[in-house]
Amino acid sequence: MGYDFKDGKLVSISNGLDATDHRACTGSPSESLLKSVSDYVETYLEEQMNFRKILLPLNAKPSQPTSYIYVSDNASTSKKLLLLIPASGQGGPGVWAPSVVVDKGLDAGSQIPYIKRALSDGYGVVCLHPNGGNVMTDGKRTSVKYHEDSKQHLRYVWDHVIMKTKASRIAVGANGDGGGAVVDLMSTRPKQVRRKLFAVALSDAADNCFTSAGNAANKRFLNIVRVAYTNAT
Repeated sequence: MGYDFKDGKLVSISNGLDATDHRACTGSPSESLLKSVSDYVETYLEEQMNFRKILLPLNAKPSQPTSYIYVSDNASTSKKLLLLIPASGQGGPGVWAPSVVVDKGLDAGSQIPYIKRALSDGYGVVCLHPNGGNVMTDGKRTSVKYHEDSKQHLRYVWDHVIMKTKASRIAVGANGDGGGAVVDLMSTRPKQVRRKLFAVALSDAADNCFTSAGNAANKRFLNIVRVAYTNAT
């Protein structure tokens, strides 16, 4: 891609400039660069952190379009799980926002620091992909069944992956409308969520979450489990 990471910052291979400075010189930010950033992080998860890619829906036919998530090697056995959910239209597994990675580096724009901390504290980690619900198939954009939006994606992952693990304590980190997907899960699977969810950290999502929390019970529960509201900018 003409760039590489040095000390967590994206730099131009040709001249060593920080990616932000190089882009200012060339005036050529591109979708391919942002995709390359996401690809880099996914490769890092697999090769450096022993994460496993799971195609969704499970047991999909070869002709069926699929999305995916990444899970740590202890995700199915750990008693504690951390779920990481980027906002719609932005990041993929392991990435909050590729544009932030380009401008500010891996520590700011990726989920890698959170993942490392969680693993060191004995958590299993699941990196969701709410932006993987539309894929190119035979040159056409096709929806992935059960993953058309962030809410459906989280419901499916909760039912078919999370509930199959041994986790009894689950924490969530969500950005933007990823927080809305968490509230939706509270409404559609209230007993399961209230039994297992013990902490929610949200960025750029506070007002939307309380607006969409619906009934008073959900709002009370969200008040109890929330650990932080932050502004990603």
